[in-house]
Amino acid sequence: MNQVEVAKTPTSMSVRAMALLSNLVTILLVSYSVATVWYSITGAMEHYTIHITLIFLLVVSDLLLNDATTQKPKHFFNRRNGYRILFIAFVLAGIYFVIQAKELEFSQPFITNLDFVFGCVLVVSILLVAWAVWGLPLAAICLIAGIYFALGHFLPEPFSTNRKYDANLIISYLSGMGGPRGVLTYAPLSADVIFLLLVYGGILHGTRIIDMFGEIGKAIGNLFRGGVAYSATTASLLIGMVTGQSVSNIALSGSMTIPTMVRTGFTRNEAGAIEVLASTGSQLLPPIMGLGAFLMSVILGVSYIEIAIAAIIPAVLYLFAVVSGIVCLIAASREIPYEKQKVDWKLVAWIAPSFLISFIVLIVLLSMRYSAPMGAFWGILLAVGLSILRPQAYRPAFASLFSGMREGALAGAKLTVILSAIGIIVQMLVTTGAGLSLGRLMIEVSSGSLAIGLVLGMLVSLFIGMGLPTPAAYALIAIVVVPSLIDLGLEPLVANFYGFYFAIFSTLSPPVAVGILTALRISGGTFIGTAYECLKLGGVCFLVPFLFVAFPNILGFPNLRLETLVMIGAFFLATCMLSAATYGAIPGRILGSSERILVAICGPIIFTLTLFADAVWYHFITPLCFGLWLLWGIYARRTGQAMLPSS
Repeated sequence: MNQVEVAKTPTSMSVRAMALLSNLVTILLVSYSVATVWYSITGAMEHYTIHITLIFLLVVSDLLLNDATTQKPKHFFNRRNGYRILFIAFVLAGIYFVIQAKELEFSQPFITNLDFVFGCVLVVSILLVAWAVWGLPLAAICLIAGIYFALGHFLPEPFSTNRKYDANLIISYLSGMGGPRGVLTYAPLSADVIFLLLVYGGILHGTRIIDMFGEIGKAIGNLFRGGVAYSATTASLLIGMVTGQSVSNIALSGSMTIPTMVRTGFTRNEAGAIEVLASTGSQLLPPIMGLGAFLMSVILGVSYIEIAIAAIIPAVLYLFAVVSGIVCLIAASREIPYEKQKVDWKLVAWIAPSFLISFIVLIVLLSMRYSAPMGAFWGILLAVGLSILRPQAYRPAFASLFSGMREGALAGAKLTVILSAIGIIVQMLVTTGAGLSLGRLMIEVSSGSLAIGLVLGMLVSLFIGMGLPTPAAYALIAIVVVPSLIDLGLEPLVANFYGFYFAIFSTLSPPVAVGILTALRISGGTFIGTAYECLKLGGVCFLVPFLFVAFPNILGFPNLRLETLVMIGAFFLATCMLSAATYGAIPGRILGSSERILVAICGPIIFTLTLFADAVWYHFITPLCFGLWLLWGIYARRTGQAMLPSS
């Protein structure tokens, strides 16, 4: 054995050991989750403690695996040993709290010193894992919330908590002793709703259904010039629809779509912006919806399927705005060719049944009020079973199926890390009353005006969401912003959708814009340039939440009233006019500067001004302006004019 082989052997053995550990934890977690679909194995608190423990063991084992693939540490104080300590800490804390679950339900907050120590270990370990997985901002905000919980009484008014909380009470609450609170606040949501759904999304990836989405995207893109942008948008939306995460979806689908768009004439900033907006929009589409739908269903006490149905029209409005922008962007460019891509229709034909049947069964079961894990279980079973029946060329290998399952389980685990960490903030806001105080402050600043309250709510939501994943941002917005909007007169469903929408948009809003930062790593563009292209392409999407405030019936699909339909049609036309004014072109014609100004005034500006008008006929002004502009376009083509003479 030569020197190189000697050097490599320990590392490869470590990688194999960590891979085995991670795979065993994955199997144990998924098996336990499937078993609880059919059997009540333990009491509620034991169940949630076991679930959270296995979740964090999976995440830490994955961190160990990733670290084992890097260079061997040169000293004892290194990340790998830190992860090992965290793994042991979760094992010990999990076992302890499962054993003590019944007693703690009655004894907390009067806990023993040993309870206190294990509570501290659990909270600190969760914060460290949140830091390792999601970055410093999330962990720092949660840590500050915990410190405020303990020391807030030292601050002057109006920042003081006005009460000193006992250390035992703080730790018992933050560590979730005796009930689903603190780090266990959203444990029921993870264990009883979302986890197996995300495993289902991973299985779809393992059964090559993501490949089918790519082929469908190519087919749509082949219909138009610059079709690769449409195919990228379609593929990203479909992939994100089952992953429910915009940032990871940008990394996953963007690695394929962004280079292809750049190669076919789009600038690096344009390609990045298209991918960011498509992946962001995927969080508005069922079945995952960036976890927001599931959080909302818990907050409002309604079924997930009702939230998903209510989201249909807002999703359509968002997607129409993005596609309208892409159409005008391509029309304005001379660098983008018409390029067809070969579509493997045979692959689509063989793979489609396993997706369609499993997905339809999932949706039907959810609509029949079966639990999400039950629907996910049958979706997984059908997706895997039908994929095995394919011809060998299209049949997934066992390794691919297991990889997909592990990918889905890990996605669910990482999202649960967010929910556990954010539970610290939620508990602090609820117990200290800081959430209500912030809400009252918003009402006072807005002086009871809904219009001012909406703008403040938007700004606060975007600020809260800076650097945070969508579920974490929405969980905070639901406590800080949404109650004040309800007090200002909004219906609870409307107020929650308003907050959720801007929680999604925080991923592409400067100065942090984690979605844009992720796209830059692939595109090689600039931050300012990509953010500017995002604003041009999807700026009108910021208007969508104000639409369902003015017309709450938008969330009442399919029972839409006439005035709602008129307003939706006016929005479509105003969006087309704004995109044309922004890029200075429509298919087949270039707009002059004077025409662009007139189109912007007669389209989106007039539409915005008439949005909150009482009379329905005001919303016919935008279609009238669009019709006049259309007639002008026909005249310009017949006379050979590409732009107004004044241009």
